[in-house]
Amino acid sequence: MRYLLATIISLSALVLSGCFGSDNDRPPRQQAPVAINYTAFVKAQLATNGDTRDPVPINDTRFIFRDLNNPDAYDDVLAADQ
Repeated sequence: MRYLLATIISLSALVLSGCFGSDNDRPPRQQAPVAINYTAFVKAQLATNGDTRDPVPINDTRFIFRDLNNPDAYDDVLAADQ
C-alpha cells in the first residue's frame, strides 16, 4: 500500500511540475516578414527618381515574384520614349 501511495504521489508531482513552467525563458518567436510584390516594389523605386534620395533597406525584406514568367511586366516603366 505504501508503495502504491508513494508511486501516485511521485507521478502527481511529476505531472504537476510541468504545469508551472515559465514562458519567459524561451526566446520570442520571430515573425516572418510580410511578403512584398517584387514588381510593384521595383516600379515604385523607378517612379521615385532623384540623386539625393535615401537608399531603401531591403536586407530583411521577403519578396514574392509574381511576374517571373511575364516578359512585359516592366513595359510601362521601361518603355522607350516615343
